[in-house]
Amino acid sequence: MAKSDKVSSIDEIKYFTKTGVVLDGQNSTTTHVHGGGGQNNSAVRISSSTTKHLHLFVRQDNGKEFDTTFDNIGVSVRAGHRVSVVYAGPKAREIGYSTGLVVHDTDRSAVCNATADSLVKRMNPLLGVAIFFVAPFVILGILLLLTGNRDAGGFYWVLGVIIVSIYLFARLKRSNSVTHAIVSGVESEIHKAIEQEKSRASAA
Repeated sequence: MAKSDKVSSIDEIKYFTKTGVVLDGQNSTTTHVHGGGGQNNSAVRISSSTTKHLHLFVRQDNGKEFDTTFDNIGVSVRAGHRVSVVYAGPKAREIGYSTGLVVHDTDRSAVCNATADSLVKRMNPLLGVAIFFVAPFVILGILLLLTGNRDAGGFYWVLGVIIVSIYLFARLKRSNSVTHAIVSGVESEIHKAIEQEKSRASAA
């Protein structure tokens, strides 16, 4: 996902939904192997993680077709099922990412939390570590320069650690709140899609 597609506020997110009949559904998996160690007679540690992909080809009621892919969505779909796909994306761009899925025939729905989270701007972890270790010393230097009280250096350093920790925690909390808001928005769109489908079915 491009950096320009990421948001820092829920006000920057838009939603839209596409509904239709599944023409084909393809399942696949990707396995990632992670390993480390093996140096200086240390034990080798190997682990793996598997991602399940669901690729759907859907024909909308107006005859137009589209395809989309979900990762680890946890919902089974087959050809002939009527589905609604909820997209979330930045208002500033004409683009959306499939984040929610409703299978109307089975009354199953799910939100891809990983996709919702990927839309949120987050601080680079390496930058966060650098700030945590470097910023307290910067604050220490500034306070020493302003006060000239070198005896309080230890206190100033601890104060710097506290200030930086509060800042980083606030950044993390804000990013998490945006993710939760996106998920809630997708859930609301899913509910709308379910109600609209009920109205369509009753009118048919």
